[in-house]
Amino acid sequence: MDEMTEINGLRESFTREEYISPEIFGREMRTIFSTNWCFAGLAQDLGKIGDRIVAEIGNESILIVRNRENQLRAFYNVCQHRGSQLCDASGKGFGAAITCPYHAWSYSLEGELVATPLHEKESIDRSAISLQTVRVAEWQGFIFVSLDPNAPDLMQWLDEHYSRPRDLEKFGMTGLKNAKRTVDEVEANWKVLGENYSECLHCAVVHPELVDLVPIYKTGNTIQENRDDWGVSLTEGATALSYKQNENLPLLPTMDDLDDYSVFGAYVYPNMLIDISPTVAVITRYVPRSATHTTIFTDYLFPAEVVDNENFDLEPTINFSDLVNQQDISVCVRVQRGVASRSFTRAYHTKMERYCRHLVRRYRDEISKTS
Repeated sequence: MDEMTEINGLRESFTREEYISPEIFGREMRTIFSTNWCFAGLAQDLGKIGDRIVAEIGNESILIVRNRENQLRAFYNVCQHRGSQLCDASGKGFGAAITCPYHAWSYSLEGELVATPLHEKESIDRSAISLQTVRVAEWQGFIFVSLDPNAPDLMQWLDEHYSRPRDLEKFGMTGLKNAKRTVDEVEANWKVLGENYSECLHCAVVHPELVDLVPIYKTGNTIQENRDDWGVSLTEGATALSYKQNENLPLLPTMDDLDDYSVFGAYVYPNMLIDISPTVAVITRYVPRSATHTTIFTDYLFPAEVVDNENFDLEPTINFSDLVNQQDISVCVRVQRGVASRSFTRAYHTKMERYCRHLVRRYRDEISKTS
């Protein structure tokens, strides 16, 4: 039976092996994470020449920089001399050369080999060696990387995405500024996390504080029937997803055009979550480390004038979002322990878990292409 098979109102989903198998995880890295566009980081982290992002995409380490014309460039994070990794982590102020820490061979921001210490200039044809490039593009201030040279361009890929992320462009995410980044190491498969985000049947049980502010979530629904913009309304009197209401934080662009204070979200499969509420955009990046471990990076984006003004207190909003994150992490770790049991064979989805079904359908289509 495939994932479309439905029995007594339940549709078959991921199997036990798909949650725990190192072999299947390896296939996912070679296909899903090597063929899709994957979220790699924030463009604002590359503010100057010499700033770098090191992102793990599939099984590969990718180095992202801006050249002298402020254009994005991405390379496999590997020196072409003897294979040393070039950069260990993201950071700022490295200068305009990419220098290997092993033999100090240096590359330009275009990936060209420009220096080979202790060698006569004429002894090596530097033009024959360069860093291996990777496709990179920017959308709404978010950097995406694709390891597939034949993938559609990023805008086409986003247009065709089942979660309709481009509908969120109206909130002006390009102009927002990151106030804080948190990192969580989670003992759970990335698909467990993706499924959890894609449904709200658990919300009334796991997120009592959240459903008090978003009443539709108490019903297990993630869409509101009287709206065609995929938004859901906050409860009457609520002005933010925050411990503190009516705190006078400026709203995100166009949020005041809506009839109600509202919440929007999108799972940009395979590794990005976008959560929009009246005063903040919360951006999540999954980095799968193994079949049973995922690193979660979470950024909290506010209008720049909010971040730059110390009179605004952002902690009630950030802490509320982090509470919801930690509640989700807790149940996902519990699920991962459970699916490892010999008694567990596969998961199931109900009709109310429609976006989980989208996730499974796309996964099945892509993983089946593995040789």
